[in-house]
Amino acid sequence: MPTPWLFIPSAILLGALHGLEPGHSKTMMAAFIVAVRGTVTQAVLLGIAATFSHTLVVWGIGLGGLYLWKGLDAETAEPYFQLASAVAIIAMAIWMLWRTGGTRGPAGPMATRMIMGMTTDTTMGMTTAKAKRCGISTPAMASLP
Repeated sequence: MPTPWLFIPSAILLGALHGLEPGHSKTMMAAFIVAVRGTVTQAVLLGIAATFSHTLVVWGIGLGGLYLWKGLDAETAEPYFQLASAVAIIAMAIWMLWRTGGTRGPAGPMATRMIMGMTTDTTMGMTTAKAKRCGISTPAMASLP
């Protein structure tokens, strides 16, 4: 019979590895720290706050689920959860296609502007054509021929 001494350290290790995976708004938090010219101390405090809040939400969902769904038969409910997941994934795919206008690959409007040398560099607020005339190198120009 397995003991909690096996499960608890495994859960902590898997949770730490999960936190290192992409997502969890790490990119947005890093961009925020860079944008406000934050210090290392502020970055560490932001990381600690994000870790604490994420852990608190996970514990809340877990304990709430244990309390609210204690009489649920998992084998009976599993097909419904799979169906709900499929509907959510299909809905997100449709939304993403709708948001991008259904364009794929180099035929999209952004690619057309890039080919013509007219991409907007959001950090400078100017087109690459104007930046070239001014002698400025922008990140968007790296992808142009």
